[in-house]
Amino acid sequence: MNELEEAKELSNTRIKDLRSKFEKGIHNKDICVFACGSLGRLEITDTSDLDLFFILMDDTTGKEREISNIDKYRFFSKIYDINHEMGFQDPSKGGFYWDFITECRLLDIGSRIEDFNNSFTARMLLMLEAKPLHNTEAYLQLKKRVIDKYFEEYDAHKPFYPLFLMNDIWKYWYTLTLNYEYRRDSTDNVNKRYWKRLKLKYARFFTCLSLLLCLFKKDLDQEDVFRFSEMTPFERIEYLDKEYEDFSKGEYLNRIKKEYGWFLKLRIKTDEWWNSQENRNEALKMADEFHLLLKEMLLVIASTNPELADKTDLILLRR
Repeated sequence: MNELEEAKELSNTRIKDLRSKFEKGIHNKDICVFACGSLGRLEITDTSDLDLFFILMDDTTGKEREISNIDKYRFFSKIYDINHEMGFQDPSKGGFYWDFITECRLLDIGSRIEDFNNSFTARMLLMLEAKPLHNTEAYLQLKKRVIDKYFEEYDAHKPFYPLFLMNDIWKYWYTLTLNYEYRRDSTDNVNKRYWKRLKLKYARFFTCLSLLLCLFKKDLDQEDVFRFSEMTPFERIEYLDKEYEDFSKGEYLNRIKKEYGWFLKLRIKTDEWWNSQENRNEALKMADEFHLLLKEMLLVIASTNPELADKTDLILLRR
């Protein structure tokens, strides 16, 4: 069993256990909880933390639901207990990001406030790498409503190009790169700084690009997008390998599996390995090559739908 298969097996086991604990401990059907990060991508390790989003569903009239502070504290106390029982690390920044995002705000696409109320990030991760842990019915409903929002003009414009969604994915990627620059902490040890950079070039870029690649499908509709969004990044590449087998012949899939598998192995490297400047240089070289491989694949896939490619900013990738 290789690194990808091992990580997927462990992730599915952890998701099953988490769902069981949520079912026993959380009974509020007005709340949807989904995991993202390494667990959402089915790439978890024994040392991974638990990245969660909490969506407060609108009421039956479509009005934004409210929750009292007492109910909020009780809910997150249970979440913390589950997190602790499962052996995950404490949430980052003391649980600063553990808060509710309302369904109304999640669907407020293009709003001036979505960048700082975390709804943009939640919506992107719902589309890119989410797995439901509590209230799966609401999770599926949320995803469908998000996609329908991006496809509001589907019937009015044929052929329809998913530029609104594609632009948001690009925006999310650029936001990740800006956040990396802004949050570079000189107090981090050198190994941690290198690891953050590698995660950006491997996992973050791979997740964004894998969905963008799928959106170049001709005659794309809402059901296609829903199906692609439910796939892991690797499942999307496997789909693309079959869809475009005339020119890919497994080349991209095999190269991506090999190079990404190398990245996953880095997660168990000790400080002794990272303390070597030669090893760190090798890691960055590998990351740059993987980054270029994905950009190359994007240009190849985009060439199969030139009408859509002409409407995007792919010229930026040719530099």
